[in-house]
Amino acid sequence: MTTTREPAPLHTRTADDVLRCLGSSTTGLSSEAAAAALPATRARAVTNRSSHNGWALLAHQFTSPIMLVLIAATVLSGVLGDWLDATIILVIVLLSGVLDFAQERGAANSMSALLAGTKLQATTFRDGKPLEVDFDAVVPGDVIRVSGGDLLPADAMVLSSHDLELDQAELTGETYPVTKTPGPVPENTAMAERSNLLYSGTHVASGHGTAVVVATGRDTQFGQVSASLTAKRKPTGFERGMTRFGLLLTRIMVVLVVVIFVVNLVLRRPLVDSALFSLSLAVGLTPQLLPAIVGLSLARGARTIAAHHVIVKRLNAIEDFGAMTVLCTDKTGTMTEGLIRLSAPINVLGEPEPRLLATAALNATLQRGLINPMDRAIAQAASAAGLDTNGARAVGEVPYDFQRKLLSVAVASAEPIWPLPHATAMPDAVGSASAVMVTKGAFDAVVLRCAHAVGEDGAVVDLDTMLPEANRTVEHLGAQGVRVLAVAVKEVQDPDIAVEDEAGMTLIGLLTFADPIKEDAAGTIEAFNDAGVAVKMITGDAHPVARHAAGALGLDPEAILTGTELDGIGEEELPSRAASTDVFCETSPAHKHRIIEALGRAGHTVGYMGDGINDAPALKAADVGISVQGAADVAAESASLVMTEKDLGVLRQAMLAGRATFANTMKYIQMTTSANVGNMISMAVASVVLPFLPLLAAQILVINLLTDLPATAIATDRVDAKQLAHPQRWDLRLIRNYMLVFGVLSSCFDLFTFWILRAGFHSGEQEFQAAWFLGSVLTEVLVLFSLRTRGPLWRSKPSRILVLLGALVAALAFLLTLTPVGALLRLSIPPLNLVGLIVAVAVAYVAANEAIKALFWRVPSHRHPGARGKTSIG
Repeated sequence: MTTTREPAPLHTRTADDVLRCLGSSTTGLSSEAAAAALPATRARAVTNRSSHNGWALLAHQFTSPIMLVLIAATVLSGVLGDWLDATIILVIVLLSGVLDFAQERGAANSMSALLAGTKLQATTFRDGKPLEVDFDAVVPGDVIRVSGGDLLPADAMVLSSHDLELDQAELTGETYPVTKTPGPVPENTAMAERSNLLYSGTHVASGHGTAVVVATGRDTQFGQVSASLTAKRKPTGFERGMTRFGLLLTRIMVVLVVVIFVVNLVLRRPLVDSALFSLSLAVGLTPQLLPAIVGLSLARGARTIAAHHVIVKRLNAIEDFGAMTVLCTDKTGTMTEGLIRLSAPINVLGEPEPRLLATAALNATLQRGLINPMDRAIAQAASAAGLDTNGARAVGEVPYDFQRKLLSVAVASAEPIWPLPHATAMPDAVGSASAVMVTKGAFDAVVLRCAHAVGEDGAVVDLDTMLPEANRTVEHLGAQGVRVLAVAVKEVQDPDIAVEDEAGMTLIGLLTFADPIKEDAAGTIEAFNDAGVAVKMITGDAHPVARHAAGALGLDPEAILTGTELDGIGEEELPSRAASTDVFCETSPAHKHRIIEALGRAGHTVGYMGDGINDAPALKAADVGISVQGAADVAAESASLVMTEKDLGVLRQAMLAGRATFANTMKYIQMTTSANVGNMISMAVASVVLPFLPLLAAQILVINLLTDLPATAIATDRVDAKQLAHPQRWDLRLIRNYMLVFGVLSSCFDLFTFWILRAGFHSGEQEFQAAWFLGSVLTEVLVLFSLRTRGPLWRSKPSRILVLLGALVAALAFLLTLTPVGALLRLSIPPLNLVGLIVAVAVAYVAANEAIKALFWRVPSHRHPGARGKTSIG
């Protein structure tokens, strides 16, 4: 039996091997070979699948269990002859579905945005000659020429390079351009550090070179990102909760219909009447206004969140925003300022050396080559310090290259280049020569060409005496994630300098560069932790950089995983490992996506903040995808929320607004379902013990309409501060317990009212119905003010509109029962002493709810459903 060996990873193979496998050479493909490969290549192209069928998308809005329950309730209401109720439910369902359809329709342009920026041309070699071809005509095996500013059309392996640097920020999130050179790299090298590979969608920062195309379309790293965007978006945490809630109601309704139907048959009630009665009670269980309440809450929440500079693209994301337990974010520009800055000019001992800046600025500003980010940082620091060239001019230059890793500039100046008191003692440095060569570059490369160094008090000494201290300084800075360049000087007689002149130099100091942590970042992370949200950093930066940033941000620098380590963790183990990790570094887009999904499987509602192409899969996989204005188009389209300014503090305020929206939605669900359960139990018992119906169908409909009116104002209600202090998540056990506890309490008072009316007042049918009509409305309105807060009702101030609507409904209830208007509903006017008793029962009911509520919320599992600890979420 033979076994097929897996090919070695691409980055570990030689260019000759890859060219041979692709049937190519360093001079490229023939025109015939390229034409033959083109159909298969275009078949693997990234295609725009965003043109979803509109009717299918609209129909999808009505497939959730809660929507199906309400549609079933509509049909049953029609069957029972209650066309007004059926029409109301149907209108609410249709409006809710159309609103969701309108929100999701806009997401269908993600792929168009992704492809819009890639309609360009590339320089390939066909038949040994350069040829400009469209990006979609590039095939594997093509040899392409790239230079500064070019966008890469495909993934490619470097064949030759000269000062070639790739800006991979869009794909990997790295702040600094990455040097690209030919030659295989070790297998465990992170994607961001694979120096022999170029990636589609990134661009050349500097230099030029040639490369052989190894992957196009969906097979590229960029293509894998785009493929993830065409996949169906997973349901958000709130949508999953609504689904489970709908299934819970369905189960209860089925049990209820069967039990009540059987009981009525046992009591020898007519078969048809028994069936219709049990079905009508099942319809009564449905929270008919739920889609409308959710819609109102989300719309109000969107306006509130917009006031905190966050634009809501998907309304359902607001609920998940409030339920968020983990926030994953990139580092660059979110926790840091997103700019390379010169941290400090220092001597080799690590002590500040401000005079070094003027000398380094001559090298950075007078050079004639391509200005890189660190040159710009030096120039900006010099400008901020009020330094200029003072008439100095470049008279010679040895350009930077990646073999030497140096840049040397010969400078002529009337002013001393290195104004130290011991200048005359500096051997081969500054004197009467025609120019001074200022060299800047990688520490090891500069030191290799130096003979002396400036030590304590500016004294010039042999390099060997200072080298151990200099190495320790550089190692210490490297451990902090700081980039280090060395600066050296040398007196030259001939300004036409060459590489050979870069010897016998004097090391005068070090320049340190960093992307500074934002001043308020650590405090904001702590505030998120205090609010029950664990913040995790996901970055493409190297381990030392990420580790240092973690310490500065208050994250655990030991709780860190690299992309390579992630690759070695199985899917079963990853959720627990991801939950206990604060920092993920050296990550690819696939890693980010995997992390987000693992945290979701660990039971967390996950938010992800990012703005690059590399962030798009993670943004789509998260419960709450958060991007920023000015982000890559595909990232912004994949996100659910877009911030107008990249500030975690602003995001936290918007999150609290999301929690208030979620809390108000839960208020309606808990109060309505418990009231409905109570009413169903009461009606079922009354149908057995009373010689007449406790309420007529028209009376029940008017009660539902009146008591639903204040509920529409729940979206405007204030939320207790304690509820905003922790994530509020769907908890079906809590909802079930709430329904049973407060539903049974409601039934107890209903049954007590029945007994008073029949045994104490001997009420007939119309008087009984009038009294219970008034009692039903008053108890539901009054208990609304009790159950809307978890604390004592007198300590929590409801919204003004809620109070006004509650008072209006109570007044209408008295109007219908105490005036001849009630005759329209076949209600007789009850005696005033009976009215007084009903009011007393309603007040007693509210008092009982206050007492039971205090006990209910004292149970630990009910205090903060879904809340997590401050920092440990594993």
